[in-house]
Amino acid sequence: MILLRCSGIKFVTLLVCMWTLQAEAQVKQNKPHEPVLNTSKLGEQVAQIMDRLQIPGVALGVIKDNQIVLKQSYGVKDIRNKEPVTAKSLFKIASNTKAFTAAALAILVDDGKLNWDDPVVKHLPNFQLHDPWISAHFTITDLLTHRSGLGLGAGDLMLWPEPSSFSREEVVHNLRFLKPTGQFRADYAYDNLLYIVAGEIVASASGQSWEQFVEQRIFAPLGMHHCFAGHIPKAQQTLAATPHGMVNGKLVTIVRDVDTSKPNVSGAAGGIQCSLEDMLIWAKVQLNQGVAADGERLFSMAQHQEMWTAQTIMPVSSTDQHYNNSHFSAYGLGWRLNDVDGQLRVHHSGSLAGMYSYVTFFPELDLGIVVLTNQQSSAARSALIYSLMKPYLGDTKTDWLEVFAPNTSSLDNKTAKAQSSHVERLNDQFSKTKPVLISDSELQTALGNYRDNWLGDFYLEQRDGRIQLRSNRVVKLIGGLFADNKTDRYLVRWDDRSLEADVYAQLHRDEKEEVTHIELIPVFSNIDFSYDFQDLNLRKIKE
Repeated sequence: MILLRCSGIKFVTLLVCMWTLQAEAQVKQNKPHEPVLNTSKLGEQVAQIMDRLQIPGVALGVIKDNQIVLKQSYGVKDIRNKEPVTAKSLFKIASNTKAFTAAALAILVDDGKLNWDDPVVKHLPNFQLHDPWISAHFTITDLLTHRSGLGLGAGDLMLWPEPSSFSREEVVHNLRFLKPTGQFRADYAYDNLLYIVAGEIVASASGQSWEQFVEQRIFAPLGMHHCFAGHIPKAQQTLAATPHGMVNGKLVTIVRDVDTSKPNVSGAAGGIQCSLEDMLIWAKVQLNQGVAADGERLFSMAQHQEMWTAQTIMPVSSTDQHYNNSHFSAYGLGWRLNDVDGQLRVHHSGSLAGMYSYVTFFPELDLGIVVLTNQQSSAARSALIYSLMKPYLGDTKTDWLEVFAPNTSSLDNKTAKAQSSHVERLNDQFSKTKPVLISDSELQTALGNYRDNWLGDFYLEQRDGRIQLRSNRVVKLIGGLFADNKTDRYLVRWDDRSLEADVYAQLHRDEKEEVTHIELIPVFSNIDFSYDFQDLNLRKIKE
């Protein structure tokens, strides 16, 4: 039975698949000692994490043996009005949306509307990647498993920073312009665009938009009244937590002007907003293998197993090696899988500007955990999730805040400097440069219109007493040029300092010394992978 369901995949993947299925069959057996969650100690830990990392609001939930043992909120939704976070407060769950998109497709498989191995072109004839053969053979499963051959975060600039002026149809069309960097069905590279394609398949197969289907076929039957796939209705908007981030060393709100008259282009990849209360309902359904609280099935056992089965082998992170004794890591359908201290873990993170989330399950322990925050701190998210999950695995002593965000007051100056924030390093970089003035003669011939096949037009222009680079389609990508010490290279400092994604603009000239194209190079290598500037080819348009 296991061999049949796992057939057609590589041998190493097969071994992981078999291990995963066997582990699921042992739920509630061979459990280690499970200490009771110390809520008093936890409250102290959360307060320390929030204080050191400047997290305005947090919502935490734990389900154990089908019972909610923790449903706790801390802090405020918005630092401006200080309104407290509650279990009904709405958070952007970002890429934890992907599991809902996978579940929507699973329901359609149960309905007989599609199959996992259907070619995408069967449902979306206009779907096309760079390679014609791959385009014809690309399946629905391939959409969900990050093994397309495209580069990490390829094309994400069409989605973020929000607001995006691209439509989902344009995103699907522009995939053909993205060149692969890896091997189809062999190399793992996280992507978002193909989940948007998956959402369009939901729409094609069901006759409803992705938003309508998720809200009517998942949220409604589960009683998830504080989850929204589309824009939040006006009556519920007061429940929404505000995104926050650190800008120039100060905690600020991060608000994007989103056009609510149009669907969120990134919906199926990361658009859901949900409360802790409703995320715990979702967690129960996952732990109960597709069965809702009323005993009705949301999706079949077969589809549950398919979503929780390893599809793509992933590298084991150094954190998992060091702290979790992990031996494998893989991606299923909308979920990551690995082993932690001998237990199977099914999990996913979510990261958007100003809001981070985490959902994790230990099916053998009948344990589920939800973390929602309204600040973009990966250290805080990690410290919170580890503080919740590790006691159930026998570790009640490790200070996870010190692991993920060590207190630099006790470190020497050299180490402290190395751990300084990305923003601080950017400010130091730009404090040593001067703005490029409109009289800069070397740039006069470079001014004009530049075009990329998938991201559209950019303008190198004189405006407001400076020379600036501006995207026509991504309104947040506008910034002034600064002098640099290399020929024909300038620093571009985006006006929106919350982006943390400044670039060098390298001008390229032909034999006549005329500028032919601009290459955008990230100033630092650790910017978010969704800023895929390296995939742009900004060719100058001759007038």
